[in-house]
Amino acid sequence: MRKTTAAISALALSAIALTGCSTAPGSSAGCERGDSALLTNAMKVTGDLGAAKVSLTTPVRTSKILSDDLITGHGLAVTESEQNAVGTITFLNGATGQVLQNGAGVWSPKNLDQQFAGLGDALQCATQGSRIAFAVPAKSLPQGLADQVGMSGDDSLVGIIDLQEVLLPKATGTDVFNDAQGLPSVVRAPGGQPGIIIPDGAAPTKTVTQTLIRGEGAKVGDGLAMFQYTSVGWADRKEIDSSWTKGVVTDTTTLPKEVMAQVQKATVGSQLMVVVPGKSGDATVYVVDVLGIVPPELTGK
Repeated sequence: MRKTTAAISALALSAIALTGCSTAPGSSAGCERGDSALLTNAMKVTGDLGAAKVSLTTPVRTSKILSDDLITGHGLAVTESEQNAVGTITFLNGATGQVLQNGAGVWSPKNLDQQFAGLGDALQCATQGSRIAFAVPAKSLPQGLADQVGMSGDDSLVGIIDLQEVLLPKATGTDVFNDAQGLPSVVRAPGGQPGIIIPDGAAPTKTVTQTLIRGEGAKVGDGLAMFQYTSVGWADRKEIDSSWTKGVVTDTTTLPKEVMAQVQKATVGSQLMVVVPGKSGDATVYVVDVLGIVPPELTGK
């Protein structure tokens, strides 16, 4: 199909840079998942999680968005609209069964809804390790996309999402008491975004690291961490940068080497504060929430 790959990729795959319900996290209590016999009966799906091989046994046409868990995972659940999950997605033309596109991405219910109105429900309350089938009527697709992928107004876009990693929405673990004097303190908004309070006095002349929350997840080690961060200048007490309004970060060059070295030592769920000295007695304070690790099969390692 002409332009098929480009159209789907641009609109639906929020690619990870691989180079370079208000329930507790992990619980899906109180959540209702989709249950569509139409999808179950119309699709044949084989292959390991992250390597789905999909075909249709019958055309799929629907007037509303449908979803169904073909496999239900037992990992962390997506319980917040902006909580991210990493996985692979496969799109098919629901009329012909032609595979239009597949690839890895990172999504939240909110940004899936922004791309395909209503599809975010397919992620809400889904658990890590799940394989989710979905169908989207042509009328719910972004303008012009149905024509680009060869679908008529009565057709549907059909697909599979394999949820290989669900990220924590914020650092979660055990608060750590730190008795060092003269260092910044951190407050947190309900959603997890930190506020950094710079004390009176001179900045440290050597790099200082504190673990503020010790997570209970896996150690990052050689893995590719997914994290959120905020940085503040010591001298002017102004925010320099923050990923909390942009999205989860995987690029290891985003933060200084001193900071990334501490992230590699941390466990998932941890919150770190790293103070990195600069010139003329100034310093930059980084607060980093370690939220997950990119599945190794998606990094080529």
